[in-house]
Amino acid sequence: MSIIDFQALAKEGQLFLEHGYDHHIKAYIPSTYRDNHASNLVELKNGDLLCVWFAGLSEGSLDIKIAMSRLAKDSDHWSEPVLVTDDYERSEQNPSLFQAPDGKVWLLHTEQLSRGKMTNEEWAEKLKRGEVTGHFTMQETAEVRLRLSEDNGSTWSDSISLFTKPGAFCRHPITTMSNGEWIFPMWYSLVEEDANKPQYGRDYSVVQISGDQGKTWQEYEVPGSVRRVHMSIVETRPGHLVAFFRSRSADRIYRSFSDDYGRVWTEPKALDLPNNNASIQAIRLQSGAIALIYNEIKGGDDPTAVKWGTPRVPVVIALTYDEGDTFPYKRVIEPGDGYTGEKNKRLNHTYHYPCIMQSKDGMIHVAYTWHGRDCIMYHRITENWIKG
Repeated sequence: MSIIDFQALAKEGQLFLEHGYDHHIKAYIPSTYRDNHASNLVELKNGDLLCVWFAGLSEGSLDIKIAMSRLAKDSDHWSEPVLVTDDYERSEQNPSLFQAPDGKVWLLHTEQLSRGKMTNEEWAEKLKRGEVTGHFTMQETAEVRLRLSEDNGSTWSDSISLFTKPGAFCRHPITTMSNGEWIFPMWYSLVEEDANKPQYGRDYSVVQISGDQGKTWQEYEVPGSVRRVHMSIVETRPGHLVAFFRSRSADRIYRSFSDDYGRVWTEPKALDLPNNNASIQAIRLQSGAIALIYNEIKGGDDPTAVKWGTPRVPVVIALTYDEGDTFPYKRVIEPGDGYTGEKNKRLNHTYHYPCIMQSKDGMIHVAYTWHGRDCIMYHRITENWIKG
């Protein structure tokens, strides 16, 4: 394996050292698509890393499909992406990966109706002219589908409808709890009929739990979770779960608890961490700490509002040792473009929707949407790097 030490020489997919840091490795995951978003990572039992995201013309467009790249064990390159879904009547989004005890890889993602092959901006112009009605992305029509791989992601099964209630949406992967049950967080995406109103202000979160390795599932709603989505669950001791949420209000990250393996949850309450109505993710590290990755910025303070348009940068990782009461360590992993001032802020690109996982060797792996969806950026770091 050859990791180069100068970013300017790095080709797409090539691992390179962040200047001045021996334990910070980065790569631009290759892509030829206009829109690259909502990545997730998994380490396979053979040591390979897989990264999946949705790719195509524009989020919600008919050609949006799930792309996958592989970092083979001991390789210094992410592979060229391949499309692993093929429903050209629906838009396919928000993938996550999970390797079951039997070795099968589960790819879960959303599928929704589409307005056709066009960009969100083109639809907005048509809406202004009165040529169309309704919201572009049609998330209210989504369902969650499953594809299985028995060869570590080389080939995939046909699509299986898993959760079909209209508006079913997902972001984070299945996790296995200490009692052997699987838990899968979701939310239901509910739009306003008036496309000019702020959307998704009625969304609410649920969990799906399976005691038979995915053959059957039972749904449990999180009370008081309206506008709190992208639930990311961590088990800190047997049966005791803590979950962190994105807020549609762009105010704070929220937190909820369960003491019965996810059947009953407390109402989510705001933490002293900002949220910009963009995705977050949390994991429990081998050290026992919880690592939470998010954009360190908020758009307001009204928990009943629905707010869009807050900048999506910087990307920050925070560590907590008390389930989110305090975060003694924070570190910026992506500062963004750095434009300041009211006239210049619009020049900043978005760096957002981060995911985080830890491999068996203790390394921490991060991926996120880079530079306005140009590609997916990958980082490999250590817990000590986060601590500075």
